[in-house]
Amino acid sequence: MKLQLNLEGGHVATLFSCYAPTLATTQEEKEQFYDQLSRATKAVPFKHQLFILGDFNARVCNDFKVWNKILRHHGIGNENANGSLLLEFCMVHNLVVTSTVFQQADKYKDSWMHLRSGHWHLIEFVLTRQRDLSNIRLTRAIRATTSWSHHRMVKTSVFLKTKAAKRSHKALRMKRLNVAKLKDEATCLALQEQLDQALSGDDVDEWPQFKSAVYDSAVTDSHRVQ
Repeated sequence: MKLQLNLEGGHVATLFSCYAPTLATTQEEKEQFYDQLSRATKAVPFKHQLFILGDFNARVCNDFKVWNKILRHHGIGNENANGSLLLEFCMVHNLVVTSTVFQQADKYKDSWMHLRSGHWHLIEFVLTRQRDLSNIRLTRAIRATTSWSHHRMVKTSVFLKTKAAKRSHKALRMKRLNVAKLKDEATCLALQEQLDQALSGDDVDEWPQFKSAVYDSAVTDSHRVQ
Protein backbone atom coordinates (compact mmCIF):
# COMPACT_ATOMS: atom_id res chain seq x y z
CA MET A 1 0.00 0.00 0.00
CA LYS A 2 1.29 3.44 -0.89
CA LEU A 3 0.42 6.78 0.73
CA GLN A 4 1.66 10.27 -0.13
CA LEU A 5 1.55 13.30 2.18
CA ASN A 6 1.99 16.89 0.96
CA LEU A 7 4.46 18.85 3.09
CA GLU A 8 5.46 22.49 3.40
CA GLY A 9 7.61 23.98 0.67
CA GLY A 10 6.31 21.57 -1.97
CA HIS A 11 7.93 18.54 -0.31
CA VAL A 12 6.28 15.12 -0.23
CA ALA A 13 6.50 12.14 2.14
CA THR A 14 5.86 8.71 0.61
CA LEU A 15 4.93 5.75 2.81
CA PHE A 16 4.84 2.06 1.89
CA SER A 17 3.12 -0.60 3.99
CA CYS A 18 4.10 -4.16 3.12
CA TYR A 19 4.14 -7.78 4.27
CA ALA A 20 7.10 -9.95 3.32
CA PRO A 21 7.10 -13.74 2.77
CA THR A 22 7.86 -15.96 5.76
CA LEU A 23 10.88 -18.25 6.13
CA ALA A 24 8.80 -21.20 4.90
CA THR A 25 8.17 -19.69 1.45
CA THR A 26 10.38 -20.38 -1.53
CA GLN A 27 13.41 -18.30 -2.42
CA GLU A 28 11.71 -17.39 -5.70
CA GLU A 29 8.75 -15.85 -3.85
CA LYS A 30 11.08 -13.90 -1.57
CA GLU A 31 13.09 -12.53 -4.50
CA GLN A 32 9.89 -11.62 -6.31
CA PHE A 33 8.71 -9.63 -3.28
CA TYR A 34 11.94 -7.65 -3.01
CA ASP A 35 12.00 -7.05 -6.77
CA GLN A 36 8.52 -5.52 -6.55
CA LEU A 37 9.47 -3.45 -3.50
CA SER A 38 12.67 -2.28 -5.20
CA ARG A 39 10.79 -1.10 -8.28
CA ALA A 40 8.31 0.78 -6.12
CA THR A 41 11.14 2.34 -4.09
CA LYS A 42 13.08 3.41 -7.19
CA ALA A 43 9.92 5.07 -8.55
CA VAL A 44 9.82 7.45 -5.56
CA PRO A 45 11.61 10.72 -6.44
CA PHE A 46 14.81 11.13 -4.46
CA LYS A 47 13.66 14.48 -3.05
CA HIS A 48 10.67 12.78 -1.38
CA GLN A 49 10.97 11.59 2.19
CA LEU A 50 10.49 7.82 2.19
CA PHE A 51 9.17 5.54 4.92
CA ILE A 52 8.77 1.78 4.46
CA LEU A 53 6.77 0.06 7.18
CA GLY A 54 5.91 -3.59 7.47
CA ASP A 55 6.19 -7.11 8.79
CA PHE A 56 9.30 -8.37 6.99
CA ASN A 57 9.41 -11.73 8.81
CA ALA A 58 13.13 -11.09 9.12
CA ARG A 59 15.63 -10.92 11.94
CA VAL A 60 18.54 -8.52 11.73
CA CYS A 61 21.62 -8.58 13.91
CA ASN A 62 23.48 -5.88 15.81
CA ASP A 63 26.60 -5.96 13.63
CA PHE A 64 26.67 -2.26 12.78
CA LYS A 65 30.28 -2.53 11.59
CA VAL A 66 29.39 -4.92 8.76
CA TRP A 67 26.13 -3.14 7.92
CA ASN A 68 27.49 0.36 8.30
CA LYS A 69 24.79 3.12 8.34
CA ILE A 70 22.06 0.49 7.78
CA LEU A 71 22.20 -0.80 11.36
CA ARG A 72 23.08 1.43 14.28
CA HIS A 73 24.45 0.54 17.70
CA HIS A 74 21.26 -0.83 19.28
CA GLY A 75 20.17 -3.79 17.16
CA ILE A 76 19.17 -7.09 18.74
CA GLY A 77 19.03 -10.78 17.83
CA ASN A 78 20.76 -12.89 15.22
CA GLU A 79 20.56 -12.41 11.48
CA ASN A 80 18.64 -15.05 9.50
CA ALA A 81 18.17 -15.64 5.76
CA ASN A 82 15.24 -13.22 5.51
CA GLY A 83 17.23 -10.66 7.47
CA SER A 84 20.04 -10.86 4.93
CA LEU A 85 17.61 -10.11 2.13
CA LEU A 86 16.23 -7.14 4.04
CA LEU A 87 19.67 -5.73 4.82
CA GLU A 88 20.80 -6.13 1.20
CA PHE A 89 17.67 -4.27 0.11
CA CYS A 90 18.50 -1.46 2.54
CA MET A 91 22.08 -1.32 1.25
CA VAL A 92 20.94 -0.92 -2.36
CA HIS A 93 18.53 1.92 -1.50
CA ASN A 94 20.56 3.63 1.25
CA LEU A 95 18.00 2.92 3.97
CA VAL A 96 18.41 2.67 7.73
CA VAL A 97 16.61 0.35 10.16
CA THR A 98 15.23 2.89 12.63
CA SER A 99 14.59 0.29 15.37
CA THR A 100 18.36 -0.01 15.86
CA VAL A 101 18.95 3.70 16.37
CA PHE A 102 17.57 4.27 19.84
CA GLN A 103 18.94 2.92 23.12
CA GLN A 104 16.06 1.27 25.00
CA ALA A 105 15.15 -2.01 26.66
CA ASP A 106 14.65 -5.03 24.41
CA LYS A 107 10.96 -5.16 25.35
CA TYR A 108 10.53 -1.90 23.45
CA LYS A 109 12.17 -3.40 20.35
CA ASP A 110 10.77 -6.96 20.20
CA SER A 111 7.62 -7.07 18.07
CA TRP A 112 6.74 -10.79 17.69
CA MET A 113 6.71 -13.84 19.95
CA HIS A 114 7.50 -17.30 18.63
CA LEU A 115 4.49 -19.36 19.69
CA ARG A 116 6.45 -22.57 20.36
CA SER A 117 9.55 -21.20 22.10
CA GLY A 118 7.89 -18.18 23.71
CA HIS A 119 10.89 -16.01 22.73
CA TRP A 120 10.36 -12.47 21.45
CA HIS A 121 12.04 -11.20 18.28
CA LEU A 122 12.22 -8.06 16.20
CA ILE A 123 10.68 -8.80 12.78
CA GLU A 124 8.63 -5.65 12.05
CA PHE A 125 10.51 -2.58 10.94
CA VAL A 126 10.30 1.03 9.90
CA LEU A 127 12.86 1.98 7.25
CA THR A 128 13.76 5.44 5.99
CA ARG A 129 16.45 7.09 3.89
CA GLN A 130 19.72 7.51 5.75
CA ARG A 131 19.74 11.21 4.91
CA ASP A 132 16.33 11.66 6.64
CA LEU A 133 17.22 9.86 9.87
CA SER A 134 17.32 13.17 11.78
CA ASN A 135 13.55 13.45 11.30
CA ILE A 136 12.94 10.24 13.28
CA ARG A 137 12.30 10.99 16.95
CA LEU A 138 11.72 7.43 18.20
CA THR A 139 10.84 3.93 17.00
CA ARG A 140 9.56 1.47 19.58
CA ALA A 141 7.21 -1.47 20.09
CA ILE A 142 3.93 -0.80 21.89
CA ARG A 143 2.52 -3.49 24.17
CA ALA A 144 -1.26 -3.84 24.06
CA THR A 145 -3.18 -2.81 27.17
CA THR A 146 -6.64 -4.22 26.40
CA SER A 147 -5.87 -7.63 24.88
CA TRP A 148 -2.96 -10.02 24.33
CA SER A 149 -1.33 -10.71 20.97
CA HIS A 150 1.91 -12.36 19.89
CA HIS A 151 2.48 -9.25 17.73
CA ARG A 152 3.25 -5.79 19.05
CA MET A 153 2.54 -2.58 17.19
CA VAL A 154 5.64 -0.69 16.11
CA LYS A 155 5.33 3.08 16.50
CA THR A 156 7.55 5.71 14.94
CA SER A 157 7.47 9.39 15.87
CA VAL A 158 8.48 11.59 12.94
CA PHE A 159 8.94 15.33 12.61
CA LEU A 160 7.11 16.50 9.48
CA LYS A 161 5.63 19.84 8.48
CA THR A 162 2.43 19.25 6.54
CA LYS A 163 1.22 21.56 3.81
CA ALA A 164 -2.21 23.11 4.31
CA ALA A 165 -4.81 21.94 1.82
CA LYS A 166 -5.82 24.52 -0.76
CA ARG A 167 -9.42 25.67 -0.59
CA SER A 168 -11.39 25.50 -3.81
CA HIS A 169 -13.36 28.65 -3.02
CA LYS A 170 -12.66 32.02 -1.49
CA ALA A 171 -14.61 33.32 1.48
CA LEU A 172 -16.89 36.21 0.62
CA ARG A 173 -15.65 39.47 2.02
CA MET A 174 -18.30 41.23 4.10
CA LYS A 175 -18.81 44.92 3.55
CA ARG A 176 -17.69 47.12 6.39
CA LEU A 177 -20.51 49.02 8.08
CA ASN A 178 -20.22 52.68 9.02
CA VAL A 179 -21.51 52.50 12.59
CA ALA A 180 -20.84 56.22 13.04
CA LYS A 181 -24.04 56.87 11.08
CA LEU A 182 -26.05 55.51 14.00
CA LYS A 183 -25.50 58.85 15.73
CA ASP A 184 -28.04 60.25 13.28
CA GLU A 185 -31.58 59.80 14.62
CA ALA A 186 -33.10 59.34 11.16
CA THR A 187 -30.64 56.58 10.36
CA CYS A 188 -31.43 54.80 13.64
CA LEU A 189 -35.17 54.93 12.97
CA ALA A 190 -34.74 53.67 9.42
CA LEU A 191 -32.56 50.76 10.62
CA GLN A 192 -35.06 49.92 13.34
CA GLU A 193 -37.90 49.72 10.81
CA GLN A 194 -35.78 47.55 8.54
CA LEU A 195 -34.92 45.18 11.40
CA ASP A 196 -38.55 44.94 12.56
CA GLN A 197 -39.52 43.83 9.09
CA ALA A 198 -36.60 41.43 8.62
CA LEU A 199 -37.01 39.73 12.02
CA SER A 200 -40.77 39.34 11.90
CA GLY A 201 -40.69 35.94 10.21
CA ASP A 202 -40.30 32.48 11.76
CA ASP A 203 -37.19 31.63 9.78
CA VAL A 204 -34.78 33.65 11.96
CA ASP A 205 -34.89 31.48 15.05
CA GLU A 206 -31.46 30.02 14.28
CA TRP A 207 -28.25 32.06 14.68
CA PRO A 208 -27.09 31.96 11.01
CA GLN A 209 -30.45 33.27 9.75
CA PHE A 210 -30.60 35.91 12.51
CA LYS A 211 -27.06 37.12 11.80
CA SER A 212 -27.73 37.30 8.06
CA ALA A 213 -30.97 39.22 8.57
CA VAL A 214 -29.34 41.82 10.83
CA TYR A 215 -26.36 42.32 8.54
CA ASP A 216 -28.44 42.54 5.35
CA SER A 217 -30.73 45.07 7.00
CA ALA A 218 -27.80 47.26 8.06
CA VAL A 219 -26.22 47.12 4.60
CA THR A 220 -29.52 47.88 2.85
CA ASP A 221 -30.28 50.79 5.16
CA SER A 222 -26.77 52.14 4.81
CA HIS A 223 -27.04 52.16 1.04
CA ARG A 224 -30.47 53.79 1.15
CA VAL A 225 -29.26 56.60 3.38
CA GLN A 226 -26.16 57.13 1.25
